[in-house]
Amino acid sequence: MVDNITEADMSVRSDNESGGVGITGSFAKIVFSLSSVAVLTKIFGFAEKLVIANFFGTADVADVYFAATGVLLSVVWLVRELVYPTLLPVFAGTLSKGLPVSARLFRKVFLTTTGLLAGFAVVLAVFGGTVVSLLLPGFSDAKRQMTAGLLRTLAPAVLFFGLTMVTYTVLNARRSFLKAAVPQACLKLIIVLGLLALLPVLGIYSLAVVLGLGALGSLLVQLYFIPERRFLFRWNSGPRENDGFRKVLVLMGPLVVGVVFSHISALVDNLLASTLPAGQLSYLGYSKKLIDAILLVGPVALVTVVYSHLSHLASAKEYERFTELVAKAFRILLYFTVPAACVLVALKQPMVRLLFERGRFGADSTAGTSRAFMVYAFGLTTFSLEALLVHSFFALSDTKTPVKFGVLCVLLDIVLAILFLKPFGCLGIAGALVISKTVKVLILAGLLNARLKGLFSLKTAGFAGKLAVSGVVVWVVVKLLLGINNPDSILHTALLDLLLPATGGLAAFVFCSYLLRVDEFKAAMSLLRHRKSAVRGLYGETK
Repeated sequence: MVDNITEADMSVRSDNESGGVGITGSFAKIVFSLSSVAVLTKIFGFAEKLVIANFFGTADVADVYFAATGVLLSVVWLVRELVYPTLLPVFAGTLSKGLPVSARLFRKVFLTTTGLLAGFAVVLAVFGGTVVSLLLPGFSDAKRQMTAGLLRTLAPAVLFFGLTMVTYTVLNARRSFLKAAVPQACLKLIIVLGLLALLPVLGIYSLAVVLGLGALGSLLVQLYFIPERRFLFRWNSGPRENDGFRKVLVLMGPLVVGVVFSHISALVDNLLASTLPAGQLSYLGYSKKLIDAILLVGPVALVTVVYSHLSHLASAKEYERFTELVAKAFRILLYFTVPAACVLVALKQPMVRLLFERGRFGADSTAGTSRAFMVYAFGLTTFSLEALLVHSFFALSDTKTPVKFGVLCVLLDIVLAILFLKPFGCLGIAGALVISKTVKVLILAGLLNARLKGLFSLKTAGFAGKLAVSGVVVWVVVKLLLGINNPDSILHTALLDLLLPATGGLAAFVFCSYLLRVDEFKAAMSLLRHRKSAVRGLYGETK
């Protein structure tokens, strides 16, 4: 048996013995803990963007930063999107077969990924200039040369950062969620401190130093918590045909096409933005990072834990409980993201002003970034539900369905971005992404409902109607309370343009939820009082 049993493992086992869905108060605690770590991670991530904004604003060097990190993150997320949905359910299945079997699977995946990432790092180091010319043809010669130089120095970070996606997946499969998340938060802190210390000396190239060293440290810490690391560089005995590596490759096959298309979409967005006036690529970069931070704090933390449990339920063929968990998670995401989107759209400008407007990030930068952020904020619910629906298919060992329709929506995104580019600029690029993702969510929701009988019902439609009413009320209250004099005082902005309207919107939402008798509101209130019975009711345990 494995030698790393977590609190979540114990809660799941005890519930399975009693016939429950496998989720108790420990589940909610883990989600809240992950959200807390995510808050820290994004605070540090925002601090990084604040440092860049203070030193470079939305000038050419800022465009270079977002372009170079965009290429690096495309590689890292390529690894994550191939490894996470395929390795996690297979690795979870090997845990019951003993440590030698799970260790063999980990060893094969880790070393294979190392070889592929090392090869890509060499390509960046040797052909960085060619990569930039292909991906960012709209850049001037000076910007292309600077971006190519930064990419070459970032090559080692690609290797270390990419490998953390493998260790992160293994730790989540073991339900060691915090051990996977905390090192990533520390990595963000290291980046911030390193940039503050080295930017005055090395300029933008200091990013390569701090990111490379930070990613290496994060990788080593995560490896320490994985028992299979002891077998990483030595052979172990056991039935090799049962280690699951072949199944990982089979599941990964369809994903290769989907992930490649997904990253082509991101690269096309950068390519199109590079042809726009200086600063617009940065508008997209700052606003997308901001919406990603909001997603990580709530929806991503929830989906991370739900996906692990869905994988175990599917492995045990507990499809009724699987359906119940997906339905409850879907409603929870709707309940929290719809009003949040209304608030974010209304408070877009004071939020960007408070977070970024300092140094070389001036009023024009605030105006451009807030407009782009507004478009992304409209898609907050879409982005959240997409993650849940896609991972629900993955937990069912179905990678073909989300990939097939994901490719179609990527093509739609590219076509719309090209059509919207001239009339709307960077807003057209952001809008194309939101529209294409919304189409994808509608298609996947319909297909999943057909597969999991009883997933959605008329009750879901009534719930959505209540949310629509609540959203309108929240929007009106926030707009009435929002200051319109654009004050220069940061304190005034924080208190009167952000805190007061947001508090009023929250109060309006709570009142509407109570008045309309929304079940999720009752469960959320009970969760805040740490009532275990409410957690069980929220996630649909049977007695």
